[in-house]
Amino acid sequence: MSALDRVAAFVKVVASALSRDDTEPTFNVTAVGGFRLDGSGDATGEDDSDEGGEQAAGQVAYGSLGVIGRPLPPEGDRYAEAVALRVDGGLSPIGWRDMRINRAVNPGGNGGTPAEGQIMLAGYGGAFLSLANKDDGDDVLTLYVPHDRNGDGIPQKAHAISIDPAGGITLVHAEGARIDLTEDGIAWAVDDATFGSMRAGEVSVNAAKILLKGNCYLGAQAELALNALYTGGTPPGPGLPPPPVPPLTSPSVFLSVV
Repeated sequence: MSALDRVAAFVKVVASALSRDDTEPTFNVTAVGGFRLDGSGDATGEDDSDEGGEQAAGQVAYGSLGVIGRPLPPEGDRYAEAVALRVDGGLSPIGWRDMRINRAVNPGGNGGTPAEGQIMLAGYGGAFLSLANKDDGDDVLTLYVPHDRNGDGIPQKAHAISIDPAGGITLVHAEGARIDLTEDGIAWAVDDATFGSMRAGEVSVNAAKILLKGNCYLGAQAELALNALYTGGTPPGPGLPPPPVPPLTSPSVFLSVV
């Protein structure tokens, strides 16, 4: 056993639980395997099973301040790993990794995640909070939540929030709706035919149907608006003038001519 092995060990996390007050995770870990023995007590080879390794149950772990979590149970050859310090009565984990999380945020291995200068807080479902450093020295914060998995378990859709010091703030729904906050104002879209924007002194809306319900005041000085007046009628047929209709005033639409 080396000097390092006397104070630390690489361990596999085989189970986790919460302490009695339901606040502190504890872990069952297994370290270096032993040897298989035959009926005479002679070693017949290494025993890599969880039961054959050095074991410690109910271990308290130490990690990054403010980061609290428990790994999923082992799934075949996929499991959470840790570096543990040898303490009285066990092995106390101090550093972690679980390649299931790495694979989830980079499905198929083609996503290039993480990139140089990128720091992430990620989960088993592929969701992550990312801080990616740009060439200008600023960080771009991204909250990404994938879902709608195909038969291979790879997400086909995702919700996302991005905060870029230069570009602004973007909120995107998986089905395509989005809101962009920039230095020019606010832009939003539901699809190619339904969108709008707001900027200093201007509001623009484009849609096949625009419904305004309630008292509507229109005009540059809407506070001076009067009840809208209607004097026309419904034409009785093509090319015929509309029948005379007494002037009507709207109780809810007000127009300003000033």
